[in-house]
Amino acid sequence: MIFIMLNMITMAIEYDDMSLDYQKGLDVVNSTFLTIFTLECVIKLFGLRLYYFKEPWNVFDFSVVVVSLLSKY
Repeated sequence: MIFIMLNMITMAIEYDDMSLDYQKGLDVVNSTFLTIFTLECVIKLFGLRLYYFKEPWNVFDFSVVVVSLLSKY
């Protein structure tokens, strides 16, 4: 929950005409959060196997992580 709140704050502090250093810093922070959320999904998938997809919040989290990874790369 803390990581979700910190990620929201990170997204909220973006603004137009950011300096290049500021933008690069935010990119590093966003990549870190994406890594944390991806690891959470992978660990839950290994632990819960197919039951993971029976919980709607897990499906939502998985979808957000997949879309984020696809948009990143």
